[in-house]
Amino acid sequence: MDKTAVQRPARRRRQKKLYLNRSLGGNLAIVVMMTLVGLFMALPLVYSICSALKPLDELWMYPPRFIVTSPTLKNFRDLFTLMNISWVPFSRYVFNTLFITATGTLFHVLFASMAAFALCKIDLPGKNLLFFIVVNSLMFTPAVTGVPNYMIMTNLRLTDTYWSIILPVVGGSMGLFLMKQFMSTVPDALIEAAKIDGAHQMTIFWRVVMPQVK
Repeated sequence: MDKTAVQRPARRRRQKKLYLNRSLGGNLAIVVMMTLVGLFMALPLVYSICSALKPLDELWMYPPRFIVTSPTLKNFRDLFTLMNISWVPFSRYVFNTLFITATGTLFHVLFASMAAFALCKIDLPGKNLLFFIVVNSLMFTPAVTGVPNYMIMTNLRLTDTYWSIILPVVGGSMGLFLMKQFMSTVPDALIEAAKIDGAHQMTIFWRVVMPQVK
């Protein structure tokens, strides 16, 4: 065999490797650029935290200062004091936030994962059309669906309840889309092996698929 023909594939692999790898200067430039962009995006958060810690004389100072010089927690103490003597105490707002967030997240992950398992690992007629509808629904922002959600909750007589906020989140399409993409990476051989061992669909979902995507 010609020695040149043997060396040619190795030379091509080395050239491809050199072509795919960036130089040290290129990597440093990307890191510096991403760091600057990250710091720029963090500026509103830093400014909000500094403003919350400013005393009144710094808060109303003109021209305003970006960094607080005399941080204080008096603003937070005054907030709790004023809200606790109002009609709705501040602790109620905290409880509502924690309860709605925890409950909505739990049910959303549960229902999204079950729907994604059905669309991804079960042979259902029309599942591609259903997933197409889910993907297209990502274009609709909460501002667009606010009025229809209010009308639905009103007809279900769920207004002024926690469920009027939780139920629209449970049926969100973003979690279903992400969960379906994750479940697509789970090998079908694991599911087939579980079926051979006599596992039911819920057992496969809960003990085989979910541990892979958790």
